[in-house]
Amino acid sequence: MTAPRKSQALRDKALSSGTENHSTDTGEPSRAASVAFIRSWPLSILCLCFFPLLIGLGHWQLQRAEEKQQILDEVDSRLSAQPKKISELHQVQTYTPVRLLGFYTDEYFYLDNRTRNGRVGYEILQVFETGSGAAKSRWLINRGWLAAAADRSQLPEVAYPLAARVITGFLYPSDVNAAKRGTGPIAPHSRIQQLDSMLADNLNLTRSAWHIRLSADSDTALTTGWQLVNVNPEKHRGYALQWFSMAVALVLLWLLAATNIRRIVREKWFKKAAKQT
Repeated sequence: MTAPRKSQALRDKALSSGTENHSTDTGEPSRAASVAFIRSWPLSILCLCFFPLLIGLGHWQLQRAEEKQQILDEVDSRLSAQPKKISELHQVQTYTPVRLLGFYTDEYFYLDNRTRNGRVGYEILQVFETGSGAAKSRWLINRGWLAAAADRSQLPEVAYPLAARVITGFLYPSDVNAAKRGTGPIAPHSRIQQLDSMLADNLNLTRSAWHIRLSADSDTALTTGWQLVNVNPEKHRGYALQWFSMAVALVLLWLLAATNIRRIVREKWFKKAAKQT
């Protein structure tokens, strides 16, 4: 009776010992998997603050691109309409296409510091008269751009037809609310920095707050290349891509600098390699 009890006790001890060893073996990977994921909480909080800011800036640029695209679509729809006779124009609106029959006067001005394709020059503003008698009207026409000479003291020559012409263009607001420059009338053929109320008033224009930009196909037009919006939708989309790219870079920086992801991945790889061997 004693032997079986001793044998049973030895078997129980061996079983107990084997269970403890197995528990120890399984505890090592458990401890390895318990490595904290976040290594630097200050850096994590900083990244958490900047990430939504970058995403918000990207979405804001996309909204701006959509707004500019809507403006361009509206402008295209207006410019594609048939030009209206200036005498039949009842409502003045930006980018309304118009047609005028009349002649240029010798009153023209050089609007300074205007560029085309990186070159500095002038936009030529010239008075155009249409009608006669009580129906006579005077409009300021922006004929387009002329390159500046190498010598800034020399203004480029402006040629214009003396006979009557039909011109087409579109209405554009003048910056007549700008500060007046100078103390007296501005002589024709002068260089000006902006179209202010003093110049518009001295020219006795029919509508001093507006001028007409010539269409590119008008025979008296110079180099036009009118910029319809200050920033194109494509540029806004490019800015949005930059902000989103910065957000992705911030996430990658956070993973590498503020977490233990590299250590966790390395330990999992070693564990997998050990199982395969």
